[in-house]
Amino acid sequence: MKSKIAVYAAPVLLAVSAAPAFGQVAITTPILASVSNFRDIAGVAVADGGSGLAYTTANDGTMRTGVFYRSNALSGLTATDKATLATLGITEDIDLRTPSEISGAPEAQNLPAGMAYVQVNIFGSSGPPIPSLTSSAEAESYLEQMNQGFVTNAVDRENLATVFADLANGTGPMMYNCSAGKDRTGWTSAILESIAGMSPADIMANYLATNEYSAASINAVAAISPAYGTILGVQAPDLQAGLDQIITSYGSLDNYLIQGLGMTQAEIYVLRAKMVDYAMLPGQAGLSGNAAAGAALLNALQNSPLSGSFTAYNYYLQSSIDAGNLGGVQNQIGGQVVADTASYLTRLPQLTNNAIAPYINGIGMNAGQTTIWEANLAGVMSTGGNSNVADANSHSAGLMIGATHRIGGQISVDAGVGYNWGTLTAAEGNSQANTVLTTAGVRYGFSSLDSGPYVSGGANADIVSVHDNRNLGGGLGQAIGNTNGAVYDGHAEIGSVIPQGDVTFTPQLGIDVAYASLRGFTEQGSALALSYGAMNDTVPSMIASLQITPAPKQVGNWSIAPAVTLGYQRLLSSPVVSSHAAIYGNSISQISAFNSRDLGTLALNVAAQRGPLGISAGITGLAGDANNSTGASGNLTISYRF
Repeated sequence: MKSKIAVYAAPVLLAVSAAPAFGQVAITTPILASVSNFRDIAGVAVADGGSGLAYTTANDGTMRTGVFYRSNALSGLTATDKATLATLGITEDIDLRTPSEISGAPEAQNLPAGMAYVQVNIFGSSGPPIPSLTSSAEAESYLEQMNQGFVTNAVDRENLATVFADLANGTGPMMYNCSAGKDRTGWTSAILESIAGMSPADIMANYLATNEYSAASINAVAAISPAYGTILGVQAPDLQAGLDQIITSYGSLDNYLIQGLGMTQAEIYVLRAKMVDYAMLPGQAGLSGNAAAGAALLNALQNSPLSGSFTAYNYYLQSSIDAGNLGGVQNQIGGQVVADTASYLTRLPQLTNNAIAPYINGIGMNAGQTTIWEANLAGVMSTGGNSNVADANSHSAGLMIGATHRIGGQISVDAGVGYNWGTLTAAEGNSQANTVLTTAGVRYGFSSLDSGPYVSGGANADIVSVHDNRNLGGGLGQAIGNTNGAVYDGHAEIGSVIPQGDVTFTPQLGIDVAYASLRGFTEQGSALALSYGAMNDTVPSMIASLQITPAPKQVGNWSIAPAVTLGYQRLLSSPVVSSHAAIYGNSISQISAFNSRDLGTLALNVAAQRGPLGISAGITGLAGDANNSTGASGNLTISYRF
C-alpha cells in the first residue's frame, strides 16, 4: 500500500508543524452537558485546550468537520442534549462496549429519532477486563497493555476491522463511543486520524484532550482512588505503546491496516476522502489552460457524491494524492476533443469549397452546356499542443456529386451534394463528425466568364452527426456521447481572369462566414461523464488567392492543364472555440487546439480533358501561424460535359 499514512517508529511522538491548508475551519461541535467527552475528531475546542480549528493533514489537506464524532456513553443523555445532538444529522451510533457495560448503562433508547444503533464489542468479552488496581503505576501498565492488545489480539483486530468497514460504508455523519470515550474510542480515533494524514503531534493532542473534556469526572474519582483516577484519564505512553506495537508486529501502520485488520485499499481511501479536503491536488498549482481547468474540476469533485464512497473517482484521486501525480487525467477530464470537433466543423466548408473550386467556375464551357462532376475529397490537419492545450489531429474523407451549368457567356451556376467522414483526436479522446454536404453557387463575369473581372458567391448548408468517445484514464473508464447539429457557410468573392501570353493569372479576394451549431448532450459510460451545453460558433474570415494556369498542352487526345494556387486566409474573429460542460454542479470549459488566425495554402491541380470527359487531381498544403498547425488535402474528380 502506498498511502501516506502517519507511521510511528519512535517511542515518543514528534511534533510536526503544519500550516493551515486553505482557510481555517472552525470547530463548532456543541457542548453536551450530560455527555462530557462528545466531540468531533476533526479538532478540539479552545475551551478544552485546543485551537478551535480543524486539524491540517499531509498533502495540503484540512480535516472535514461534521464527519465522525467520538464520545463516551450516551446513557445519561438529557432531553436537551438529545435535541442538540439531533441537529448534527448523525445517521449511526456505533457502541464499542461489552454487553455488561451496555446492560448497566443502555443508550439505544436515548438516541435521537433516525439515528441507527449498532453494537460492536471490541473486546469480544461479556465485560471489560478491569483488574484490581492498587497504584497509578499498575493502572498505567494496564492501559498500555490494552493499547498493545488492539494490535496483538486477534479478536480486537477483527472487531476493529468491523468498525472501520462500517464507517467506510456508512452515509452521512457517524459517531462511535465506549464507556469513557478514551481507550477503544481513542484508539479508533487515532487510527482514523492517521489514515487522514494528521501529524503525530495533533493525533496525540486529540487523544490527550479527554483529560480536559472529562476533567470533572476524572478529578472526582482520583480524589477517592488515584489508581482509578488514572484509569479514567489518558497519558501519552498509553497510545504510544499501541503505536510502537504496530511497528514491532507489522513494520508499518499500512501493514497493520491491511494485514492486521484486513482492510482494503479502497476502504482506506474512502475513509480518508470522507475526512480530508485537499486545497490543491498534486501539481495543480503549476498547470495552465485546459489542464488547469481539468485539475480544478477533479479538485471540486471532492465535494460531490463521487468522493468519500466506493467510486472509481475516489480511488483515482486518493491514489493520485499518494503518488503525487494526477497521471495526465487533468488533460483528459474536460473534453477538449468536443471543442476541437466544433472548431473543425467551422473549417469544413472552406475545405469543401477549395476542393470543388476548379470545377464550378464555368470556364471553358460553352453557353448552355452542363458539366456533371464527382469529387473525392481527403484531408488531414495537425495542430500542436502547448502548456494550455493538448495537440489535436483531424482526418477527412468525402465524396461530392454536383453539376455546373453555364448560362450564356457571363453566368454559371453550380450545386452539389455529398458526404464527409471526419475523425478528430485530442487529449485521449476521439470524435467522429459525419456530415451531409450541400453547396450552391453562382459566378458572373462582367464581360465574360473566361476573361476579365467577375464576382461570385455561394452557400453551404451541412447536417452533422457527432459521436465522441473519451478515454479518461486513471481507471475512470470511457465517456461516450452523441449529438447533432448543422454547419452553414456563405462566401462572396471578386476577382479577374487575366490572360498573359501562355499563362493566365486569376487573383481573387473574398469574405467567408462559417457558422457551426451543435446541440447540448450528456455523455454516458463513466461516473465522470459530462453534460455539454449547446455550442454555436461564428467564424468570419477574409480570403485572398492567386491562381496561375499555364496554357493547356496537348498529349495525344488529351488536353492537359496544370494550375498552381497560392492562398491566404485571415480569420476576423478568435480562431479558438470553447466547449462548456458540467458535472454535479461544477462547470468546466475547454479550448480547441487550433488557434491560427492566419493560414497559408499552396495547391497544385492537374486537369485532363478529352472531349466531354474530364479527369483532374489536386493536392493542397496548409500551414497556420500558431501551434504548428499544418495540413494537407487532396481531391480526384471525374466530370462529363453535355
